[in-house]
Amino acid sequence: MSVPALTAGGQDDPQAALFTELLEQVADLSDQLVFLHRLIPQALALASEAQAAELVQEAATLINTPRAALKLGGQWIGGAPGWLRDRPAPRRPTVLPTGAMHTGAPFVDAWRPTAVLLIPCVDGHVAMWGKRQFQAGERSLIETLARLLDAALEAQRARREAQRHALQQRDRQQAQAVWRAVAPETLVSPAGYQLNLHSQPASDFGGDFQFQERDWVVVGDVSGKGLPAAIITAMFATSFTVAVRSAVLNDALIDALHDHLERSGAFCTLAAVQVRPDGALRVVNVGHPPVLVRRADGSLEEIRATAPPIGTFPLVNIDFERVWLHPGDALLMYSDGLFEAEDDRGAPFGLDRLNALASTAAPGDFNAEALRALQTYTVTDDLTLLTLHRDPAAPGVHRRLPGDLAALPQVGEALREALAPDHPVLLPAELAVTELVVNAVRHGGATRVDLRLHASGNDLLLTLTDDGAPFDPTRAEEREAGELREHGYGLLIVRRCAREWHYARKRGGNRQTLRLRAPAPVPPPPGP
Repeated sequence: MSVPALTAGGQDDPQAALFTELLEQVADLSDQLVFLHRLIPQALALASEAQAAELVQEAATLINTPRAALKLGGQWIGGAPGWLRDRPAPRRPTVLPTGAMHTGAPFVDAWRPTAVLLIPCVDGHVAMWGKRQFQAGERSLIETLARLLDAALEAQRARREAQRHALQQRDRQQAQAVWRAVAPETLVSPAGYQLNLHSQPASDFGGDFQFQERDWVVVGDVSGKGLPAAIITAMFATSFTVAVRSAVLNDALIDALHDHLERSGAFCTLAAVQVRPDGALRVVNVGHPPVLVRRADGSLEEIRATAPPIGTFPLVNIDFERVWLHPGDALLMYSDGLFEAEDDRGAPFGLDRLNALASTAAPGDFNAEALRALQTYTVTDDLTLLTLHRDPAAPGVHRRLPGDLAALPQVGEALREALAPDHPVLLPAELAVTELVVNAVRHGGATRVDLRLHASGNDLLLTLTDDGAPFDPTRAEEREAGELREHGYGLLIVRRCAREWHYARKRGGNRQTLRLRAPAPVPPPPGP
């Protein structure tokens, strides 16, 4: 809006000039009110950068400027003429007078002559051109527009961030639900055992997992964190469930899990135990930290990984190890978050400290003692602790014999303490176990033999360990029946009684795991 100057008698009238100036100020104020009245509602409703560019063009129209453009984040929204594209962003509001920039050929969309108005905003700047000059009021209005744009675009970014955060929260909640479905915070104690679990993810959900499937208890660690790890964990748990229902578990594990993980670019460690009510366990360790067998007297045995993590290399075979848990014994499984925790000097908790803790803490208190020991350490990874404790109140016997054949009568005493006098396996078990002890002392040079045994129905579950030279009697040559020769006949008795017989070399000693049962009577030969 423009107001003509008022004059009187051909000479300037100071009062008239003042009145003209006031009218111009009122006119400018009116222009600003119209400008703001039209643009503020649109600015508040901005939903995109394209709408911001349209708003800039509308503002240019209100101040009678033919063309305008908006640059945000280094990009011109809706394009700009060639002569403007490489113009650096202004640090402050700037008016380039007519002739200050060459806007003619070869550039497209040129007005000659033209002034250029450049107004900075937070993430770019506004440019207007196409007329000879910009008044101070027009510049002020466009500066106001730039501030409106800043506020509107910041509000838009805030809305987008809130929406993104809401989506992330929804995804995290869904991922956490998926992960917790396959990594529950509690597991059911199998009959005859006490199962204690501590599951502590490094974030809302982690790569560690644990679950039960039929008579299996499984713990593991999937590479990665967050939603991808949760998805792979769910896939892994489903594949394992299918695998354990297969008649050939070994092949099913390899076929069901390796290919999935390899295609996902991930890998997984696994420690799984098949639990029988009588204390007989079958344990598999694939790339996982050592599983610990903690005997009732505090001694430890390790079940180390027999294969690399699933998904790293094709597996030809997965070995299962048989171990008996006698009354008071426990199986300890854990993730690397335990022994990789660091103190304030960066020293890890370590496997040696873990083993010492496992040996001294009561099995039922292991999880609580481990958490107490970690109070001065920083745990940066997922932490899983699982203890499977065999009922210490169940009847069982432990005897530690010296490496002296004069102690052989204690074998019979231990068996008679574990078995009723009329138990069918008592006599053959005494013959078989005596043979194994004699072999360990006389031929293996053992200085100590440990017997752990308990009865289950018609079976006797026996674990015999010694510190003698390596010797696997399960591979020894068998002699013909009836030849009362050293080794042969005694081993024949063991084979006749043993429904299971497994050997392992553990921590510089020999461990034999046997399930003994009275042999079936030999039928008489057919008559003539």
